[in-house]
Amino acid sequence: MADIVSAVINKAVDIGANMILEESHRLYWLREDVGWLEREMKHMQAYMENAEDKKLTNPNVVSLIKDIRELVHDVEDILDIYCYQVELDKSNDLLKRMPTCFLPYGWNSSMFSREIEKIRKRVEGIDTDRTRYGVVNDISSTDDVSNVGPRTTRLHVDDSIIIGFEQEIKELKSKLEEYPFVSIVGMAGLGKTTLAKKVFKDIKDGFDYCVSVSVSQEPNITSLVRDIANQVGLQKNKQEENLEANLYSFLQGKRYVVFLDDIWNTEAWDNLKGCFPTVSVSASRIIITSRNSGVGRYIGGEKSLHELHLFDDSKSWELFTKLIMPANTEFDSVLEMIGRQIVQKCGGVPLAIVVIVGMLRERGMSEFSWNGVLHSIGENASDECSQILGLSYRDLPTFLKPCFLYFGNFPEDYEFSASKVIRLWMAEKFILRVGRDREPEDVGADYISKLEARNLIQVVSRGCDGRVKKFRIHDLLHSLCVNVGREIDFLNTDDHLESSSPKRVRRLSIHYSGIAENKKLIFQMTRLRALFHFKLDKEVEIKCLGNMLGRFKLLQVLKISVYLHVVNIPFQIRSLSRLNYLEIYSKTEDAKMIPIGIWKMEQLRHLLLWVYGIDYSLMRLLCKYQQVQVLLPNLHTLSGIYCFHLKPTRLLKFTKLRKLKLNFVMPEIVEVLCGPEPISKKLESLRCWGSSDVRMTKSVSLAKYERLMKLEIWWVEMQQLPELPPSLIQLTLEWINLIEDPMKILKNLPKLKILHLNERSYIGRKMDCSGADGFPQLEILELRYLPYLEELIEQEEMGMPKLRQLIIEYCSRLWRIPERLQQLQMEN
Repeated sequence: MADIVSAVINKAVDIGANMILEESHRLYWLREDVGWLEREMKHMQAYMENAEDKKLTNPNVVSLIKDIRELVHDVEDILDIYCYQVELDKSNDLLKRMPTCFLPYGWNSSMFSREIEKIRKRVEGIDTDRTRYGVVNDISSTDDVSNVGPRTTRLHVDDSIIIGFEQEIKELKSKLEEYPFVSIVGMAGLGKTTLAKKVFKDIKDGFDYCVSVSVSQEPNITSLVRDIANQVGLQKNKQEENLEANLYSFLQGKRYVVFLDDIWNTEAWDNLKGCFPTVSVSASRIIITSRNSGVGRYIGGEKSLHELHLFDDSKSWELFTKLIMPANTEFDSVLEMIGRQIVQKCGGVPLAIVVIVGMLRERGMSEFSWNGVLHSIGENASDECSQILGLSYRDLPTFLKPCFLYFGNFPEDYEFSASKVIRLWMAEKFILRVGRDREPEDVGADYISKLEARNLIQVVSRGCDGRVKKFRIHDLLHSLCVNVGREIDFLNTDDHLESSSPKRVRRLSIHYSGIAENKKLIFQMTRLRALFHFKLDKEVEIKCLGNMLGRFKLLQVLKISVYLHVVNIPFQIRSLSRLNYLEIYSKTEDAKMIPIGIWKMEQLRHLLLWVYGIDYSLMRLLCKYQQVQVLLPNLHTLSGIYCFHLKPTRLLKFTKLRKLKLNFVMPEIVEVLCGPEPISKKLESLRCWGSSDVRMTKSVSLAKYERLMKLEIWWVEMQQLPELPPSLIQLTLEWINLIEDPMKILKNLPKLKILHLNERSYIGRKMDCSGADGFPQLEILELRYLPYLEELIEQEEMGMPKLRQLIIEYCSRLWRIPERLQQLQMEN
């Protein structure tokens, strides 16, 4: 697959660019070697594209593809191992002073050149084979990434596609009026979740509580129950022990509606049903979706079943035309004929139709491009849906293929954070350079938009800038990512490990078992670039992880979820000198520690933590007065670090930060953030979470952060708002006890779209929203738990022309609300 070459080309480009900056002539042969590798990898990418088209008719091509794939992997290893060592040599003063005639800039540079010679010989062999099999070097077929520009226009609005389901919706609503359970069942791809979400959204306002969770094939019941408890607002202290019983008591006598998506077996329901009081007594409702009608029958009986079937020709065509054609336009006769043939091959599966529409829209409305899609599907496909999904992957631009396959590293039904996915792509060098004026994060956002335009992701929510914030992918597309990823040695999961080739494993994802159960195999995976562990729930797992980290010298991504209450991250993590992305998420709220060596990981770009602090105990034992040097020059993301031991001046080291989230900030931290110069001119998102005793006695300013779009301040008491930059789009304030009316400042922010003034953010009596020019872009205003607010004032010159959502809750003394705002509140 040509997609595996993209990251290797990017690495060669980066290394070559760094070497060009060298003033010494010592590296001239290394620059030539790296340049040759870059050129050859581009040829290999073109060979792979051409070979893929020929492998069905020429079995010998399969062997060629395997040889190219192994060559590319070996080139990546050489770049990662030797170029890194050469960089270390450059910093060695002794080597710098030695004459080049005696030592060719270190032993590592010499070894690098020797490895290149071996690659040259293998390339010659591949050239001979590909000529024999007619695999051409069609460079024109490779993708031009220079057109990765502004975000692609979305194919449709974010609401679920319900075309063809109108009658189904009516029937389900009618059934829910009569029966406590409704089970929507049918094969994958028929739109069960889409239909259930629409019905759930339409009826949820008629209940006291509403809950929506995805169960999936291998559910974590404890996590699901806690998710349900959080959605209904069960107190935190009642979630610590006897969670299920406490949740049952909380819901007793209440009217609730629960949507349980994708239940695979009856055991999952047996483990969950104890949370819910008898629904028929409380007039509550439960909606489930399942691929197994027996599961639906077991939960709600025969009367609960609502079985979905394949679309007929009429519904299929209606869905296709409404998605692909603008309103009030018609097909020409030729396109209609081809379109009907394409729809016929979709076999009445809505998912297949939706995905094929995304592909056709990207190719353009031409007879040539549509005919190409039609003939690519195949004549005698036994499973048309799988054929179309596979085609949608093959049709992706080369630079998008590894980005899409990366979703296979995550569990089924996973809710992705777009910003985290983009950072992972960056760490793996999947994001191509597109001009010096564009940040990789912005290019990554364009990649997400392109996948959305092709209907390969399902948007869950958007950020304040309109970009995708969270998304999911369909189960069938997830299976496609996993299967293709395994086939080309792109990824492996713990349920499919093979003893034959552990050294070929590049990415390992542990969902169900653990490191300890497979330690003999995992110990041999010395070429790992990424390790995902979604269930660290035993101390033996932490111990095994520590013992293995020293083996993973090439690791660039480490993402783990910790389920243990008391655990410190192994100190061996500091040995991961190439680590680019580190995410440690704790499922419990106990404070945990990471080793102090984290501050010296120079390659680290993204550090994402949850309730973690830095462990200074070892340093204190070894040298009481030693100062720890901070060497994180490339850090773009710092999220979730405890500030108890964070020296405020260390923030000044992070000059490339784009996103910063700090827990338990002290006044000294706030003063550095609000100092005369910004800690980073690139900062776009800032969250400061203080504590009940943090008070700012003097005015502060954040106006110098000219790119700041999102700001959250929690538990940092101040008498007046800080000075804010005009770039701000979203603002959240909570427990800061403002005395002065914040609206005087906020109404003048030209780009502010979303404003959340939550619990005790303001303790005054009046808020004045008046002014014809006030809040020119504000769309969402939320006022919650403001106990002293009495009046919301809006005089004749009314502002907020774009306000579409007003939420006012738990403001017990508020008696005066302008009529226009009252009406808007009622509509919401």
